[in-house]
Amino acid sequence: MSIVHGTSTSMAAAIYMLNLFYTDKQEMSWSPTPSSHNSSTMKFWLASRLGAANTRFEEAIMEYSTAYFLVDLVHYLLFVPNQPLFVLHHVFTSSYMLSCRFYTGHGAFSTVVLFVVGESTSFLQNVWTISLLTHSAKLFNLLNVPFLIIFSIFRGVLTPWATWQLCLYFLFSREAFAVVPFPLALYWMWSVFMGISGSLYWVSTHWAKLMFKKKSEIMRASASKTQLQTNIPKKHA
Repeated sequence: MSIVHGTSTSMAAAIYMLNLFYTDKQEMSWSPTPSSHNSSTMKFWLASRLGAANTRFEEAIMEYSTAYFLVDLVHYLLFVPNQPLFVLHHVFTSSYMLSCRFYTGHGAFSTVVLFVVGESTSFLQNVWTISLLTHSAKLFNLLNVPFLIIFSIFRGVLTPWATWQLCLYFLFSREAFAVVPFPLALYWMWSVFMGISGSLYWVSTHWAKLMFKKKSEIMRASASKTQLQTNIPKKHA
């Protein structure tokens, strides 16, 4: 279920976002060559989308995702209660989307942005998790390093950058205050920040495990080599 949700949601959000940009691009003064004008136009487009009323498609994405997160949250509470990071992530994410969907009626495009940068690693992460839980050593060793690198890039670079863009609008823009109350916007950004912090902590623990494993393998190999050299009888002159 997690594989289906993460993959389908991130793909749908990415396609929707690209389609919106392409459609709006026809109405914007866009230069065919890279320029500071294009950068300003891009920022204006992003701000206009973040403050726009939720579309039906955006609401559908939030409804579908909230349903998934709530069901998955119950699963964690009943069967895997020793995973507080995932439980807190689901609580923050669900409350963000529920308030955006049923209270403000604005800001849903921010969830689309976060889905694109945050859920793009879901398919790979779930395959990696399955290989870990089923003790498929060959598949796990094949995926481990590439997955950790990709996850670190998305959650450690792209997601913080996207979150900063959201903060600039929701916390420092007068236009945002008219559609999303500042305390709620502050809670949204705090929730995203906590999610990023949890993700970085999670991936850092797996990097530490990988480094410890590699160090142990090197030490064992060195010890074996030393033992082998010790056991070789010395030739007497």
